[in-house]
Amino acid sequence: MKPTIVFLSTYPPRECGIATFTQDLLSYCEKFLGERVQCKVAALNLTPLDTYKYPKEVAWKIDQNSKKAYLQLAKKINDDDMVRGAIVQHEYGIFGGEEGYKVLHFMTHCKKPILVTLHTILPLPSVKMKRVTQEIIRYATVIVVLTRKSKELLEKIYPESIGKVSIIPHGIHPTIFSTQKKYKSKLELNKYTILSTFGLLSRGKGIEYVIKALPAVIKKHSTILYLILGETHPVIRRREGEEYRVELINLVKTLGLKKHVKFYDQYLTLPDLFSFLKATDIYISSSTNPNQAVSGTLSYALGSGRAVISTQFAQSKEIVTSDIGRLVPIQDSASFTGAILDLLSDKQKLKQMHMNAFEKTRSMLWSNVAKQYIDLFNRTIIPTLKTDHLQRMTDDFGIFQFASNTTPNKQYGYTLDDNARALIACLGFTKQEQTKEIVSLISIYFSYIQKCQLKDGSFINYISFDDKSPTEQNEKENLEDTQGRALWAVSEILTCEFLSAQMKDEAKKMFLLALKKCSKLTHLRAQAFAIKAFVFAQSVLPEQREELTGYIIKYADSLVHFYEKHSNESWSWFEQHLTYSNGLLAESLITASTIIKNPEYIQIGISALRFLIDKTFSEDGYCPIGNSHWYRNNLKRSLHDQQPEDPSSMILALMSAYKRTHDEEYKNLAKKCFSWFLGNNSLNTSLYNDVSGGCYDGIQPDKININQGAESLVSYLMARNVINSHKDS
Repeated sequence: MKPTIVFLSTYPPRECGIATFTQDLLSYCEKFLGERVQCKVAALNLTPLDTYKYPKEVAWKIDQNSKKAYLQLAKKINDDDMVRGAIVQHEYGIFGGEEGYKVLHFMTHCKKPILVTLHTILPLPSVKMKRVTQEIIRYATVIVVLTRKSKELLEKIYPESIGKVSIIPHGIHPTIFSTQKKYKSKLELNKYTILSTFGLLSRGKGIEYVIKALPAVIKKHSTILYLILGETHPVIRRREGEEYRVELINLVKTLGLKKHVKFYDQYLTLPDLFSFLKATDIYISSSTNPNQAVSGTLSYALGSGRAVISTQFAQSKEIVTSDIGRLVPIQDSASFTGAILDLLSDKQKLKQMHMNAFEKTRSMLWSNVAKQYIDLFNRTIIPTLKTDHLQRMTDDFGIFQFASNTTPNKQYGYTLDDNARALIACLGFTKQEQTKEIVSLISIYFSYIQKCQLKDGSFINYISFDDKSPTEQNEKENLEDTQGRALWAVSEILTCEFLSAQMKDEAKKMFLLALKKCSKLTHLRAQAFAIKAFVFAQSVLPEQREELTGYIIKYADSLVHFYEKHSNESWSWFEQHLTYSNGLLAESLITASTIIKNPEYIQIGISALRFLIDKTFSEDGYCPIGNSHWYRNNLKRSLHDQQPEDPSSMILALMSAYKRTHDEEYKNLAKKCFSWFLGNNSLNTSLYNDVSGGCYDGIQPDKININQGAESLVSYLMARNVINSHKDS
């Protein structure tokens, strides 16, 4: 058995643009994946009576109106451990019910990741359509649209989609660039200047406006032949027969154009289609729908290296520039006339347009598109929990600080920072499973923290491997962050339900002993760690609740003070630079606001988080502040030496904001941030190593740091825990 991706869509031989799109995408996904993964199809039928002879990749035939069929498909996918998730090609008309709402029967019950391609986004949806789309967005793990305008429109109408949307263009087939001569000869069209339009025929094609434009063109170019390629859309044919085609034929007769217009009433194979396109001098896309997102026919024409004239809709306005064609208003025959005459007026210029169109569309090849889909899909799958490297990095004393590739580098010993994070990560695992191995690791890490606590309540950080004694480094560094991080880890023990009463009692003594020192921290990140610890602890230490509340206010007010000191209209932050664990500062104020009902805390926490989002997120993904140099106000931000600690901190902050505000954007951005670990980064390389279970130490300008040390590992594991705990929310 192989890992499987399920495609839910219409599929050939059903005649439908979405069906063809899906078949092309699947075919190239299989080429990209090779033997590693298989692709299967759940093909949508219009009625239970449809008897298409589907190819072998179609594993399920779904009556688009049957709730039962959708539920059964969801169950089969859920029950099959080899199915990684589903890719849904969405068009409202191909799913049953009003505005295709029956697709939700599948989406609400499927527990695997779902990638949804939205082929249509309307600026003024009906109430029902908007409700259906909102639910699709809610249950989709990630959304693909085909144009920038579609993304802008979707995020404007459905702000809950922000952070979930990626742009991947319509694909095109590989073909060799050629002039028209060979193919005109093949089709016996040598003596003609060829205009063409292809696709399933329906009134929305607007072909009548092109036909009406021809008489004025023919006066100057008597060799014009307009080819209308394609049969009537099957759904239209069921509803009204060939009424539209007959109207077009009658229009041709009325205008005396029988010698200049030719209909090919058949569903063209791909080789035949390319023969016609390569024989074409000008391709015409005449859609009357300004809300159309994309046209596969326009994509194929440009990909064949043909100049185009197109009406104005989202894709055409983005891709049809003056060096490859012309844009005309919808339903405007005079403009079609002018554009055709313009392009035919200079044969050399038209030839260059053909080459420009071919060159401009190489990034749209189906091979590139399929890779983008697979990369995006893979980044939606939360890897199965694997503790191999965590156990490899841990002996019976604690977790080692560094690694050479996957081998612990014992020379540098252990740190409390890493053992505290490892403890928090393991406590997160227990929400999924409580194995003996995990419980054993918790005991080791907790014991290490105990060994690091001094009689005055403070903590050391560094312990050597050889004699298990504190190193001189403890005297050379400021250890305030260590104090706060240790307190956070101990507070997590206090609030963990399944741990033994003895361990929790020991943790309570440690926490209370540390309070005196940890209530006098001056570093902002140390204060932020402490806020988190105080918030956790006050729920289980009723006798100290008032004292802890006072400490929360003290440190939250400190963060507010520094925010107000350093912020201005262009810089909304607590310091004059962004450094490490940046999300922690915003998170701590958001966390404080859950206990202290001071509106300033949540307002500044969210404002700082929004600033951080603006500085680290792009349309494509997340780019953490590089450690090569810190990002100072008014200077260029650092991009290199990106390390896992920062995205982990950002994910915790975003999910904290989501829990506090219930704004879906924060959850979406957290998932996008997590995809940084899985390859959505500047090197397009996964930092998570699914063989070792480790995480690479960071991203350098041109390569990955292949060492898999403790900080990187536990940063990944903490981020994974947070994402995994909210994957179905």
